[in-house]
Amino acid sequence: MVNSIGLIISVFLLFAFVEWYFTHRLGKKLHSPQNTVMNLAIGAIDQLFGLIGFVLFFLVLDYVYKNYRLFTLENTWLQWVLAYIAVDFVSYWYHRFSHEVNVLWAGHITHHSSDHFNYTNGFRVSPFQTLNRIAFWIILPLVGFSPLVLILTFKISGVYDFFLHTQHIPKLGFLEKILITPSMHRVHHGKNDIYVDKNYGSTFVIWDKLFGTYQEETETVQYGVKNADYVDDSPVRAILFHYTYLWKMMKLTSKWQDKIKLLLMPTDWKPKDINLKVQQTGQKNKVPVTNMHRHYAFMQLYCCAAGIILVLTFQDLLPITHFLLIAITSIIGLINATIIFNNNIPSNFKNQELVRLITTLFIGAVMFLVNSKMYLVVMLGFLLISVIYTSYLSTSPVKFTAGRNNVPEKQML
Repeated sequence: MVNSIGLIISVFLLFAFVEWYFTHRLGKKLHSPQNTVMNLAIGAIDQLFGLIGFVLFFLVLDYVYKNYRLFTLENTWLQWVLAYIAVDFVSYWYHRFSHEVNVLWAGHITHHSSDHFNYTNGFRVSPFQTLNRIAFWIILPLVGFSPLVLILTFKISGVYDFFLHTQHIPKLGFLEKILITPSMHRVHHGKNDIYVDKNYGSTFVIWDKLFGTYQEETETVQYGVKNADYVDDSPVRAILFHYTYLWKMMKLTSKWQDKIKLLLMPTDWKPKDINLKVQQTGQKNKVPVTNMHRHYAFMQLYCCAAGIILVLTFQDLLPITHFLLIAITSIIGLINATIIFNNNIPSNFKNQELVRLITTLFIGAVMFLVNSKMYLVVMLGFLLISVIYTSYLSTSPVKFTAGRNNVPEKQML
C-alpha cells in the first residue's frame, strides 16, 4: 500500500521549488543553499523519527478514548467541525507554552532558529515536538473526540500551517480578521522586540485576540532566534541545541529543586548560583570546501532526498531491514551535505565517510543476496559511486579560531 505522507511531502517540495524559482526570478534573497539543505535534513529526521512518535501519539489518544472518555460524540460532520476548532484551540496553548517553558522550548526552538523564512521552514520541525504534544492533546479524547478524527484533523491543520511559511503572500484584507495568514505567521517568526511571543494560532486568529498575543505586521521582520549563541550549521545541533543548554545548566547548579525548576521556568530564567562565563573553543581543524565537495554534496542531497520520499511512500511494502538501511543512509547523507554546504567539514570527514559508505555497501550487498530487490541494486550503485567520489576529496585541513561558545543567557523569540 502506498503511504500518502511521501506524496504530500512531494507536493510540498514542489511548492518550495516554485517559490524558490519565482524568488530567484524576482532577484530577492529569501533563500540560501545552506539554509535550504538544513531545513530539508531536519525535516527528513523529523519524518522518519515521527513514524514512531506518531504511532505512540495515536496509541495514547486511543487508550484515553477507550478507557477514560467522559462523553461519546457521534461520527457526523459536526464532530469533524468541532474537532478542528478544538485542535486549533489546544494547538494555541501548546504553541504558547512551547515558547514559555524551557523543556518545551527545547523541542520547538529548531523551528525558529533559521534566519530565513520560506516554504522549506515548514519542514524544519524537531522530532521531539510530537512527543511534547501528547500531554496537551490527551484532553481531546477525554471529552469524546475519536482518535482517528483527531489525527486526520491534526494532519489537515499541519497542511494549512505549511503554507503560512512564505514572504510572497501579502496581507489578505478581511481574512486577517478570521484566519492566521502568512503575514501573521511572519510576525510569529520575528525576533523584533515588537514581535516576540506573538501570534501563536495555527488556523484561527481568535485565540490570539482573546488571550492578548495578537500582533499585526507593521515593520520588516528579522528572522531567527534572539540572544542565543547559535550557529545554524548542523541539523543535529539545531535539534539538540537547547537540550544541551539545559543539560549544562542543570550540571552547573547545585540545588536539585533548581534543576527541576529550570525545566519548567521561562527561557530567560536561570538559577542564582550560576555565574556564566564566556568560554573560547580554541582552535579547530577543518577542510576547505572545494568544487568536488560541492558536487558531492549536491549528489547526496538529490539522491538522499529521493530516498527519504521513497521510503516514506512505500514504507508499508518494504522489509524493515531495507527500510532502516535506506532511511539511515539517506539521513546521514543529508547531514553530510549540510556540513559541506555550511563550510563545516571536519579534518577526518573523508575517512569517516569512506568507512560509512563501505560498511553500508557491504550490509546492502548482504541484504541483496538474501532478498534480491531492484531498488537495492540502485542503492548499491549510488553507494559505489559515492565511495569512488569520496576517495578523490581533499583532506588538507585549515586552522581557524572559533567564536564564542558560551551558554546563552536567554533563548527566546
